[in-house]
Amino acid sequence: MADEVSLELTLSCSSSSGKRSRDSSSSDITTQEEGVSKRRKLINNGEGDGSISSDDEHRNQASKIAAMKVYTEEEEEEEKKLTTRLRLHEDTWTIKKVLQESDVNGSSRLLLSTHVVEEHIIKKMDQNHVEKIYSGEGARITVCDYDTDMSEYQLTLKRWPSTRSFVLINNWRRDFEKRRGLKCNDEIAMLWDPFKCILWFRVLKQGSS
Repeated sequence: MADEVSLELTLSCSSSSGKRSRDSSSSDITTQEEGVSKRRKLINNGEGDGSISSDDEHRNQASKIAAMKVYTEEEEEEEKKLTTRLRLHEDTWTIKKVLQESDVNGSSRLLLSTHVVEEHIIKKMDQNHVEKIYSGEGARITVCDYDTDMSEYQLTLKRWPSTRSFVLINNWRRDFEKRRGLKCNDEIAMLWDPFKCILWFRVLKQGSS
């Protein structure tokens, strides 16, 4: 009887010891797995040893490249102006005129010769503008001042039936004669831009009154 009790106690202790050993091993494995998981997270996040994953590096490079392409509205406008200036420097100012007294005496119009307008403006205009110019109604066009930060003004280009000449009217005196202080014998130049449908304007030389 005593031997049977001793055997049961031995088996019980052995079973408990084995269970504790298995529990301990299981706990160790879990701890090791958690440690590996943490190390992986640290590596992927670029922490721990200070290294950065390949994906993160690519994302950082992509962000830097994208940032280089972002412009404010003001920067985009300046870029357009710069591009236009470079292009205009390469072009020929096809319309040139030495101002006469009638152009700057308060008559509120700039007289342009028939040949010059038909050759360098009318030929490059759309049909709707051309019809308005010849009808006597006149066509509203944008005149852009090359010299003053490319400021824009709305004038009317029309043909005078009596002289067959062309004139720029409606605000010529205010927006150009007075604003630019134009005088008799000043030389001006103009260029029609068929892509933007605007007439470029600039003062080439200040003449003696």
